[in-house]
Formats: sequence, C-alpha cells, structure tokens
Amino acid sequence: MKTYLKYTVLVLTLFLSLSAFAQKKEDDNVIIVKVEESLKASSSKELIKYLHSKVEIKLDGERKEYSSNQAEIMLKQFFQQYPSTGFEFNHDGTSTAGGIIYAIGTYASSSGNHRVVIRAKKFSNVFKVYRLEFTKER
Repeated sequence: MKTYLKYTVLVLTLFLSLSAFAQKKEDDNVIIVKVEESLKASSSKELIKYLHSKVEIKLDGERKEYSSNQAEIMLKQFFQQYPSTGFEFNHDGTSTAGGIIYAIGTYASSSGNHRVVIRAKKFSNVFKVYRLEFTKER
C-alpha cells in the first residue's frame, strides 16, 4: 500500500509540474501571437501595445532607440510605405539566460519581403518587446 501511495504522489507531482511548465510556455507565446496579428494588419497602434516604453528598432541596418510614441510614428510610416500582404513567424524560442523570448518571421508587402526579428522579456511580470528588427530581403 505504501508503494502505491508513493507512485500516486510521484505521478501527481510530475503531472502538476508539466502542467505548470505548459502554462508558462503558453503565457510566453501570447505576445508572439499578438505581435504577429499586429504585423499582419500593418497596425502600429496595435503593435505598440506590446512594446516596452523604450524600444530599439532596427530598420535596414539603422538601429535607434525610441519611446513608444516615437515608435508608433516610425512604425506607421513603415507600414504606409510597405503595407502588409502577409506575415508569419517561422521560428520562435527562449533563451534560458535572462528569460528572453524571440521570434523570427517574414513580413510580406507588394514592395518585397522583410525579415523580422523580435526579442521580448518580462518587465513587471509582463512580456514586452524591447527590440524589433526589419531587414529587407534582397
């Protein structure tokens, strides 16, 4: 009977641990899904909801840090110049050092494609994008 009880406790502990890990992974992916939706819609207004108050944006090799207000204006101009015909993240992952999540995708427009890389980390227990890169594919 003691052996049965030990196995039951072990199985329950394992199950709860896996459930907690799965929930954490699901929470991490919410920002990736929301950013993907914003990029598909070419919506700077929606996208800035998921950016940190200071965000580094790299556009075709030029990297600058923006406040969220400045970032919205810059992204609005980008989306006007390159309206989306589609967007999809092809790869995402987590860096164990620093709790950073990242995603890499392709932003399509009638003027060509851009490779997009986002990096996010927790700020006050909420994931926010702190770096956003657009590189035009040649």
